[in-house]
Amino acid sequence: MEPTLQEDKQPALPTGITRKPVPTNTIPDAAPPKLQSKSSFAPLAYLAFTVLAATVLSWRWILSGTPFLACSLAIGEWNGKRVFPWVPMWAIFTVLCVTSMVASTSWVLYWGCAAACYTALSLSCLFQFRFAAKILRRYLKNVLQECHIVQDSISLFDLPALEIDKDTVGLFVVRGLTFSLSTLTATAYGIEVGVKLDDDMELSIQTDKVTVALFRRIQIGDVYANVKGRDEMTFKEVHQFPNERDMSMDTLIARDTPLLKAAYASAKKGFSEIQEELGDAVEVPGPDDKLVRKLSPDEEMARIEVDKFTRHILNTSTSHIAQEMLKRTAKERDVDGVLDSNNKLRAAVCAQVHEQPTVMHPPTKSIRLTTLSHNKHPNFKKFLHRLPLLYRLLLNPISYFHPIYIRSVTSAGSGKWFVSLMKDHFFKHYSQSDAEVRRLESRISAWLADANFAVGLTDLFCTAQVPVDTDYDIECKFKIGDLMAHRTLPEAVNLTQVVHLGGADATFVLPSYLLPHHEHLFPPILTDFDVMRMEQEIEEMAGTPQAVRMKKDLERRRKDETCMKIAVHGHLPALFDQQLLNFVAATVKATKVIEVEKGHEELVLKRAETDKLEMEVRRVDSIASESVKSDQASMSSNESDTATTGSQASVPASTQSTASNRNTAWKAGMAKTFKGMNTKIQDGWRKAGIQTVNVVANDRWIASIVGKIMRKMEKAQGDVGYSGLIAMPMAEYREKAESESKLLP
Repeated sequence: MEPTLQEDKQPALPTGITRKPVPTNTIPDAAPPKLQSKSSFAPLAYLAFTVLAATVLSWRWILSGTPFLACSLAIGEWNGKRVFPWVPMWAIFTVLCVTSMVASTSWVLYWGCAAACYTALSLSCLFQFRFAAKILRRYLKNVLQECHIVQDSISLFDLPALEIDKDTVGLFVVRGLTFSLSTLTATAYGIEVGVKLDDDMELSIQTDKVTVALFRRIQIGDVYANVKGRDEMTFKEVHQFPNERDMSMDTLIARDTPLLKAAYASAKKGFSEIQEELGDAVEVPGPDDKLVRKLSPDEEMARIEVDKFTRHILNTSTSHIAQEMLKRTAKERDVDGVLDSNNKLRAAVCAQVHEQPTVMHPPTKSIRLTTLSHNKHPNFKKFLHRLPLLYRLLLNPISYFHPIYIRSVTSAGSGKWFVSLMKDHFFKHYSQSDAEVRRLESRISAWLADANFAVGLTDLFCTAQVPVDTDYDIECKFKIGDLMAHRTLPEAVNLTQVVHLGGADATFVLPSYLLPHHEHLFPPILTDFDVMRMEQEIEEMAGTPQAVRMKKDLERRRKDETCMKIAVHGHLPALFDQQLLNFVAATVKATKVIEVEKGHEELVLKRAETDKLEMEVRRVDSIASESVKSDQASMSSNESDTATTGSQASVPASTQSTASNRNTAWKAGMAKTFKGMNTKIQDGWRKAGIQTVNVVANDRWIASIVGKIMRKMEKAQGDVGYSGLIAMPMAEYREKAESESKLLP
């Protein structure tokens, strides 16, 4: 305390003079306690006890793998990297010992426990010890040379495409794939699908990223689907492969196939057009652009390079390039407000992608679907076909543990394609025969031809249920958070929302016997006795709803058809654009006018058939009258000896024939007159009907009626939808059926 008192007694210094600080050596009173390690003595005690028990007990317990697993967990606890760190060590050790004791009572349980212990031992070593992970990576790199193993993930690039050449023509491309062993999650990058549905129709689907978390969920990003027709198709010249090649001599990897050549030529042309338009503003690689696939031996550098590859795939996707093009165009034209929301941006991107080739990044090699489906071991295939329960046991957990969430699905179609469809299947030749139909066609085509139409669905959640018991049906449910449709003008960067619903849901129910290898559950083909029995039951239930239902079922069974139940509901309220209402009004009016023209056309055809039948009857009557005259002439020549009697009788006969001819001519003239009057009356009614449609059902009147209904729907609450059955022929399924008996059906 003395130094403190002396310091207090020192006189104060004058103002302006500062005291020089005196350095002081601070000696701690006591040394700080040593930091205790997180690891305790308990793991070493467990390890010692395990080694002692292994030497005392039988070798059977040692070979089961239980002591090795306990030792690995104890060492991991000592190093601070144990699996399941939240579970106490004594609890794990107790469970292992009790399980081993119970398993030792049966040889079946013993070998099952041994397999589980050694599997768990390998996984625990990989997770806890770095040297084990390095050894495994080095071994896998030597075996799987095309794979890139970085830390706990396996990455694959330059994957071969999958050629769909079985029932239709198509190409499935995945540009990159990454699988994480620690999280059991697979991620696919740059997915592009092109399927030729018909000679005049093609479907294009693409998305940037798909994440599959095993036994948890499947997440899909923004999906863009486009329906293309005629000149917009990529695989227009490619015909369906007949699959006549020798499958036993077929190679797994194919090159220079017609699908790959068509995709490569179309992609090269599309990339050249994009490069001319953008220049160097956006990274646009060609279809044959390949990245360096040899990674650095350093783990951290290899991870950075893999991230660079995946980022390159995402930045060079068609949707990303289209998005950059739209933003650049909107900025140049100072119309940034058009793409302010995600829904508008996705609709504009889908319309922009519609102009691009179906598959923009085709690889140089592919695998045919028929090659994969071909089995070189028919006995093994026959054995699998005899176990339909195995398929249900496989599909049931997969469908239950993998619900699908899709951020958005945007589908676009060209207005020109819609115009061609309406001209071929709706207007047909009626526009050439009627001026009003021609005017309506030009009006409808003007609204459709210059634009693309995009339908956007957001926040899709899909679940499916494949039952193990065949008494239940297969159910698929879809929930849609938001639904809207846009009319886009690519050249003007203009978007118009024409429909907006508050959401939707759909349910599809399929019979369980439509699963593969379930032909033993097919409904039998109706016999005459079955038809008579069902008809009798219908007669007994006449006047009841069951009778109507059974009658429909009988018609379906006669056609050998099954049905899929479908229920689709849209959630109100709903918003509609005025241009769409005008389009609906013009379509309704065109429908009414075409119905009148169609009725008149059917009447003309019936009239032509009637005239043809009358001409045939007249021809037959003339032939019959000529034969009668010839018979009468022969009879008069045979009776020439009675001249007096013949001369007296000839006068009234000629008079009678003349009178009959006059009567026939008079009747024919009257019929022709009334027929002409009827034709004129019917033509007049047709013209009056068309004029009535034009006067009563004019565009403004229909638009006002439709507008009143739609305005009420903007404030209404509830659901509006459809529920019904879709017929599915069974002939195709019966052709693929197999006659082998089933095991555990």
